Amino acid sequence: MSSSLVRAVALAFALSMPAFVCAAPITFSYAGSIDNDPFGVFGNATFTGSYTFDSAMTQVLSTPSSGGYAGSAGLFSMQVAFTGTSDPALEGATFTGDSLNITVNNDFPGPLDQYLVTGTSTTHSNLLIELTFDDNTGTAFSNTLLPLTAPNVASFFSPRFALFAGTLDNPLEAEGVVDSLRCTAGCRTNTVPEPSTLALVAALLIAGRTARPRKRSNSK
Repeated sequence: MSSSLVRAVALAFALSMPAFVCAAPITFSYAGSIDNDPFGVFGNATFTGSYTFDSAMTQVLSTPSSGGYAGSAGLFSMQVAFTGTSDPALEGATFTGDSLNITVNNDFPGPLDQYLVTGTSTTHSNLLIELTFDDNTGTAFSNTLLPLTAPNVASFFSPRFALFAGTLDNPLEAEGVVDSLRCTAGCRTNTVPEPSTLALVAALLIAGRTARPRKRSNSK
């Protein structure tokens, strides 16, 4: 295979590689409203939050129907803040976890597809921030890979939010519905090679295998 053809194949292959090959931080942002306030401090507040993870996040669970991913400290985080709380002390207060777990369930017995994001803190053991998206039709996911694009909230029957914080003597708890989930940093737009690019790679490889060097004629 000629050097120029080798370079062409290498370029086409590089262009065909998914965007997630190079690990990079990704941030998803979410928003919604509280509909369950057992201690009467959040009222009908709205909430906004985000979580940041690595596109090469460590997989800690792998079964045919479940994929679990975890990261702690560094870039990994999850936070939420509230607006319109009954208790003025909670207005605008930000709750932050520095450990993140993401679980993707596909065709779980039910059937059930589920997207579960949990943020906890290594310094505040009572803090738990959680997103739980349930799809009882089992059609939201086709595999258990870590989603690098934000799952569509409309694909889930029950997109829920929960916060547990405070202390044993003064607990905080709130639950609500998530209205939106979107990527706001490090967004991926293409995670699968384009068919046309793959076809180009295949054509170049075939050309390289079938090409034969021409024999030079001996001059007398």
